[in-house]
Amino acid sequence: MSTPESGASMLWLEALSDEERARIELSFLKRSFKRGETVLLQGEPSANVYVIDGGHAAVKVATPHGESITVTVLSPGTSFGEIAALTGDEVRTATIVALDALAVRVLPHKVFDDVRRRNPAVDTAIAQSLAGRLQDLSDRMAEATFETVQRRCGLRLLELAEAFAPGASSASLPLTQDDLAGIIGATRPTVNQALGALVAAHLVVVSRGVITIADIPALKRHIR
Repeated sequence: MSTPESGASMLWLEALSDEERARIELSFLKRSFKRGETVLLQGEPSANVYVIDGGHAAVKVATPHGESITVTVLSPGTSFGEIAALTGDEVRTATIVALDALAVRVLPHKVFDDVRRRNPAVDTAIAQSLAGRLQDLSDRMAEATFETVQRRCGLRLLELAEAFAPGASSASLPLTQDDLAGIIGATRPTVNQALGALVAAHLVVVSRGVITIADIPALKRHIR
């Protein structure tokens, strides 16, 4: 799951040598956010780069109609803001909101620019990440054409379960039905119907602000 402001498939930090990472470590500022707090606001001027060390964040984009759509979820080990720094666009293109206790490191854009100048491999890593995001977008577009909303709902729930509770047999996702509808790319009423079928099958429990997958292996079998 990715967007222009979302986490990279290969974190740009991985392109740096141990010596370079140690050099910039003191430049990072550590920040923490509670669930529901806004990390970045769409349209605000900022070019700093963020690395998620713990917790999860939702990437939300405003529509021309004034609505806010959740397009993806960021997990530990991903980053955001590096594309804006790369392009020189000082206006954020998405809002980032903490979904649970979120811990991030913030690298000032001037430091990031210096790192890029000294290490061309950083830009290569970002370009590879962009290529992966474009492929992901193409796959999702094809999926939207050939897969039912019911199956897409199950697939996204499984992906989110792995992001929030890797390897577990159950998972509680701090997401609303609106969040899930945005991630799936379908209307809320349609997603509500899909969730209702999963609830009826005793695979999912929906409560306020939380979607719980009671039995992940059973959900996998259900959507095959």
